[in-house]
Amino acid sequence: MSGPQEAHAVILAGGRGTRFWPLSRQAHPKQLLDLTGHGSLLALTLDRLEALIPPQRQWILTSAALADTVAEQAPRIPREQIIGEPMGRNTAPAVGLAAQLILARAGDVPFAVLPSDHLIAPARDFQKTMSQALELAYGHDLLLTFGVEPTRPDTGYGYIETGEILEGASPACRVAKFTEKPDVQTARAYLKGGRHLWNSGIFAWRASVVAEGLRRHLPQTMEALGHCAKEDLGTDAFASALEKAYKASDSISVDYALMERAENVAVLPADFQWNDVGQWPAMRDLWARDAQGNSHLGEVLALQSENCIVYGPDRLTALLGVKDLIVVQTEDATLVCDFDRAQDVKMILDELHKMNRDEFL
Repeated sequence: MSGPQEAHAVILAGGRGTRFWPLSRQAHPKQLLDLTGHGSLLALTLDRLEALIPPQRQWILTSAALADTVAEQAPRIPREQIIGEPMGRNTAPAVGLAAQLILARAGDVPFAVLPSDHLIAPARDFQKTMSQALELAYGHDLLLTFGVEPTRPDTGYGYIETGEILEGASPACRVAKFTEKPDVQTARAYLKGGRHLWNSGIFAWRASVVAEGLRRHLPQTMEALGHCAKEDLGTDAFASALEKAYKASDSISVDYALMERAENVAVLPADFQWNDVGQWPAMRDLWARDAQGNSHLGEVLALQSENCIVYGPDRLTALLGVKDLIVVQTEDATLVCDFDRAQDVKMILDELHKMNRDEFL
């Protein structure tokens, strides 16, 4: 068993970011967007990691259609370690595949799993917490998730109820319960009670521990994925085995497939600031606000208007007498949405799909 200094990292970059339409599109989804002026969300994720884990031990799982574009944004990662999934199967098969590949090529090393589209600061605090997690994963048979202290009763996040501190693995705690997107009253109670953390979707574990857990709960999927690890990366044989394996795999998240079922699950409180950048309202925390609470990227003239979010870097956007609106302008489409309906933007994509307007998807 190799130590944490030989750890790997797996970045999940296959999402579509539908709630960031019309800026996020199939060919250029959220993780490839620069929403801060400091690089794409994927590039920022890789930058945070490099001080801990070199590119030679990093893997990216994305969709087959995006693999070449992702490779352009990650030129230091070996091309064969940027794997294009042939079809969407959620995160459990992706994690299972990564575990099989790492076991076959590096042995029973710890590895981290990270979304490609979150914002985290400061980087040094993230690196400290991740280093601690990899040490714990090396020394204990744990499935570790990172928990972030909530700052508001947000109903869009999953919550983790913390149990007792694990002996010999402090400050990691047992997970008492996972709750996905509670109502506002429940979220307020969680915030007041002080025992709940936001579920960040960041994980750390040894390759054998997560592989064994997934075999227990998804045996057919893991058997199918096991054939991929026997083939050379980047070859037609690997691509063929991967397609067959994904066709035979369950479509389920690693949270539902494993974390909510296993007994050796722990949560490590994170000391960093975290934003999952899940939908347009997240921009309130990222972009400057004027005196009326309007956040914007691009030139805005806001008269008697408040608490709006505006994206329009290439043109002037004028607001008059409105509040709590999201206005997003791109070259070929404009979104105007009530702030409280931001989570429903996918309805527009569904309707465009029915209309065969794929040029907007």
